[in-house]
Amino acid sequence: MPLNPKSSFIAIKDPSDPRLAAYRSLKGKSLEKDGIFIAEGEKVVLSMVDSGCRVASCLTANGTVAKYRNILNIMAKKGASIYAADDELIEDIIGFRFHKGIMAVGYCPKKITISDAFKIPKRPLLLVALDAVNDPQNVGLIARNAAAFGVGALIVDDASYDPYYRKAVRVSMGAIFRLPVCYEKDLASSLLSIKKKYDTRIVAATPGRGAIDISEVKLSGNICFVFGNEDKGVSRPVLNIADVKVRIPISNTIDSLNVASASAVCLYEASRRRRGEVKR
Repeated sequence: MPLNPKSSFIAIKDPSDPRLAAYRSLKGKSLEKDGIFIAEGEKVVLSMVDSGCRVASCLTANGTVAKYRNILNIMAKKGASIYAADDELIEDIIGFRFHKGIMAVGYCPKKITISDAFKIPKRPLLLVALDAVNDPQNVGLIARNAAAFGVGALIVDDASYDPYYRKAVRVSMGAIFRLPVCYEKDLASSLLSIKKKYDTRIVAATPGRGAIDISEVKLSGNICFVFGNEDKGVSRPVLNIADVKVRIPISNTIDSLNVASASAVCLYEASRRRRGEVKR
């Protein structure tokens, strides 16, 4: 049955309603540690639903129930609780201005390892690893770039922001839902393992000494680009096991690109040169 905006959702009147615990005071909240995440805005929520992610609940403004009726119907049919409240009340709950009209709580996908990523039938694999990338906006942008250029999986170490952190999910515009994420505690050790076991070349993006212009680097076969910390770059242990260090040629007046921008350039170059190489 179609959603009846007057009866088929749960009207919220109290900002302290315990059913809204996941939405309460969202600034700085790391829900992904509990296996759930927040999706904000129509495009991101729709992408979450389309990807098959399990949805726990949805929170929308009373004035936008009719606008989002189709997507609310889909979530309700899949068992999600649909909550609605006035804008002012929602702002009291989440802790900031509510201007996107809709948000939802989803369950994070099951965590996988790098070895799991190599079970993907597509070959050869293009992978991306994050080495202590500690700005969630950069993580979200890199995830979006990775999805755009056909990356098989995103590898994240303990020092990087989780791509299912609220801001990262929002900036990725939902691209993260279609990108397998591998969580690795010891990134250097894990990369060394796939280097040996799966004949994967480790390509560290760095403007530092010994780096080669990306146009001169072989980018065929199984490769894994590593993008490092915004301040310190790729860590020494990872640089030590990298097969090659690459740099992007830029003006001498600028020392480096933002890590998310660098990822877009590197992945575009790899995608451009690898077309026709991937077999399914």
